[in-house]
Amino acid sequence: MVDTALHVLAVATLVLGCLVALATLVIGLPGTFLIVGAGLLYGWGTGFATVTWSVIAWLVGLALVAEGLELLTTLLAAGSEAPSRRVSIMAIVGGIFGGIMGTPLLFGLGSLLGALAGAFAGAAIATKMEGHDNNVALRSGLAAFRGRLLGFIIKSAIGVVMVVLLVSSAI
Repeated sequence: MVDTALHVLAVATLVLGCLVALATLVIGLPGTFLIVGAGLLYGWGTGFATVTWSVIAWLVGLALVAEGLELLTTLLAAGSEAPSRRVSIMAIVGGIFGGIMGTPLLFGLGSLLGALAGAFAGAAIATKMEGHDNNVALRSGLAAFRGRLLGFIIKSAIGVVMVVLLVSSAI
């Protein structure tokens, strides 16, 4: 009876940790690696009986894919616009800066909105600095915005898959 109660408590704590990790994705933190950390902690606490090293390896692989795809979508956001290296870097830097500046707003949701706005502004400003007109700068900014949003959606979806994998292994 005590073993069952401890197991239920451990799984509940794991689920709570995973939900917190997913929530950190909104504020721009690498929540996928926090999910890996929760899996490692649970595995260590249970002697890696149910959450094995192979599950941890899958989680690490998925976290790397999620982070890589998020970066890739931001870099390739402009699609047919073919952004320069400067525009791509400014979109990333603008997204990071906007995410930091927006964090205190709207209970953390401002971080996501700030990252989106920052990516837009960074790409638009860099495009304008390269001598393009306002329409090109606007299109470039919108493409960076879409890329950053797509990256967040993909990363969040992979994070949910990671949580399902982890919790189903723990049960």
